[in-house]
Amino acid sequence: MKSENFLQRLAASIPFLLLAACQTTPNNSFSEWQEKPLMSTRFNVPTVSTIPVTKLEQSDRNNGQVQNDRLQLACGQGLVMIEYTFDVWFTQQTETALADESKFRATFNNSEISVGEISPITSNANGKAVGYYGNASLNGQAICKVAKFGVRAKKGRKIYDNDRGGIDTVVTAFYCGLSEFDLERFTHNIALVEDKEAYGASIANLDTPQCKAKTSASLFPENTAG
Repeated sequence: MKSENFLQRLAASIPFLLLAACQTTPNNSFSEWQEKPLMSTRFNVPTVSTIPVTKLEQSDRNNGQVQNDRLQLACGQGLVMIEYTFDVWFTQQTETALADESKFRATFNNSEISVGEISPITSNANGKAVGYYGNASLNGQAICKVAKFGVRAKKGRKIYDNDRGGIDTVVTAFYCGLSEFDLERFTHNIALVEDKEAYGASIANLDTPQCKAKTSASLFPENTAG
């Protein structure tokens, strides 16, 4: 499918963000992506997304300080990428960039996709949020949804005295398909999984489609780091 080829290229073009230098270790290298069962997800994407999650991959960097989840939607029709840091937070510059509409559009706009009407994200069920979500057209067809935003996922104060509640999670999502991806619900309700055992049991009964082998792997390049 042309949309799958585009999504693969788009995934490869989106860089992972950097934390403040004073908040990170010198080792900013990525571990290899590893496929995991859906019950291993760090975030509740399988139950807050109206598009089924059909694959989960995880990696980390900074010796595990930053944890990355990559979730395939509907057998290759979309992708959710999550960067989470459990003990620190992203810089104020990152929050400012996420609030910049022109930077949001530049993340996705290219010769094949055009971002249309968008809405700002100002809150999350767990607190602070900043960014945008909206509609996009692929090769002139208005069938895509895009989002990029940051949230504070960790409740309470972290281990550093200068923690002022900055965002600790950045989410990028895009989907091109005929089913409705409710981004308002998704952006407002995405959260860390607190009780992994209970959550794993709850998603075990989800109606998850079975993907053909060539489709299930088609969306993911070897490395999306920028």
